[in-house]
Parts: sequence; C-alpha cells; structure tokens
Amino acid sequence: MIKRVWMTVLIVFGVASIGLATPIADGLLGAWVNIDPEAAGLAQITILPSESGGLNVFGYGVCSPDYCDWGSTALVLAGMAPDYVNEWGIAIWDLDPVVMVLTLRREGLFLVAELFTYLTDGSGIPMRELVLLRHVN
Repeated sequence: MIKRVWMTVLIVFGVASIGLATPIADGLLGAWVNIDPEAAGLAQITILPSESGGLNVFGYGVCSPDYCDWGSTALVLAGMAPDYVNEWGIAIWDLDPVVMVLTLRREGLFLVAELFTYLTDGSGIPMRELVLLRHVN
C-alpha cells in the first residue's frame, strides 16, 4: 500500500516537472553533507545526471564505523506555474522492510531535506528527520 501511494506521488511530481535543464536543477548536482556531524539518519546525498536525462540521488545514512550506502534512486523535480521552475525534489528508497522518502528544496547555499522512514513490516513508528545539507566541492 505504501509503495502504491508513493508511486502515485512520483507520477504526480513527474507530470508537474518540466525539463531538468534549469539553473536550479544544475545547482543541485554534486555531493551534499549534513551540517550536523553528530546527527543520526541522513549523512550525505550525491545528485548526478542519469543516462535517461533525469537525475539520480545516491543516499548515505549514519552507521558505524562507515556510512550505510542506500544506493541510488530517481530524483524527481517539480515546480509551480507559471514558469515551472524545479524548486522541489522527491526520492524514494525501498530497502525492504524500510522505505525512506526524501523531500528537498534549495534554500540559498543549502538544501533543506526531510527524510521520512517507514517500516513496512509494522514493527515500528514512522520517523521524520529535518536535515540541512551543505554542498561539498
């Protein structure tokens, strides 16, 4: 059920998204790290162009001693009329039994990200984490 709901969200965001070659989309490319080195949850994301012309996001969580590699997934961008500038993004990792939904938006030099984590086996409460990410050269 959760998967079907989030696939619908992706389709809606995909329909709302018009062209990825915008200054805002280009400004998302590269590695972004959590500004709080002591935080749990989201440690880093890397946004790269995909072969299909869209964007992929690689996610990394805080684990010990190294980061957990969540792998890559599509990053769908969306904007609002009248200019359809891609202001928001959404990505979903389905790492059974965990589903992570990342929303993000650019705020000046930072990315504001919200990470929603769901356990699909019903063994826990959904979690929400608000993260500020800075670009790494």
